[in-house]
Amino acid sequence: MASLFSSHCLTQLSAITSINGFQFRALDLKQDLPTLQSWFNQEYAQFWGMQGLNLAAIENLMATTQHKFALMGEWQGKSLFMVELYDPAHDEIGHHYRVAPGDCGMHLIIAPPDGSPINGLSFKVMDAIAQLVLEKLAFNRLVVEPDQLNSKIHRLNSRVGIRYEKAIQLSTKAAYLGFCTAAERQQASNGPSSTGLVQTSSALPSSLAAPVTSPMTLSTL
Repeated sequence: MASLFSSHCLTQLSAITSINGFQFRALDLKQDLPTLQSWFNQEYAQFWGMQGLNLAAIENLMATTQHKFALMGEWQGKSLFMVELYDPAHDEIGHHYRVAPGDCGMHLIIAPPDGSPINGLSFKVMDAIAQLVLEKLAFNRLVVEPDQLNSKIHRLNSRVGIRYEKAIQLSTKAAYLGFCTAAERQQASNGPSSTGLVQTSSALPSSLAAPVTSPMTLSTL
């Protein structure tokens, strides 16, 4: 999957793939750029580091390459989130661990709330993405590197089954390196964290301490 990451993935997906009520489709740069620009300029989207960029700059950063591509996620006929999948072997994260065949990196941004927040919606988005990566696309591991300050995503990651291995320093942020397999996702869905809130630090090894506060980055947990 390393050299043909994007083409391999996209050929596995139909024009629109539906998982648990969410419709995944390939990012359309002409159609979706204004929406993404508005999302990236939200205060909670600061961890993407794309605030203030014009459409041309966003298009350059989000364009599909051999090693990464993006999908828009729709729910009830509206764009709700964007997920970027990438080959860790061709990303900065690959310098911080031994990349294995079948690893898939992931970045996620969710739209700002439209009306009253819906309880558990962000978790359902994350779980659908994990299902897409680990079941539909049949990758061995989902790989994430969230900002250490983003405590909201740490709690969400834990509920999905992502476990952090270590703290790392990337060029743009101090992050945690985390992984999730299909078995770990299934175990999480069968555990108490799938039905109730868990502690922010539950995804972290005991040697790591997650910050206790951070800005909100998702529409609703």
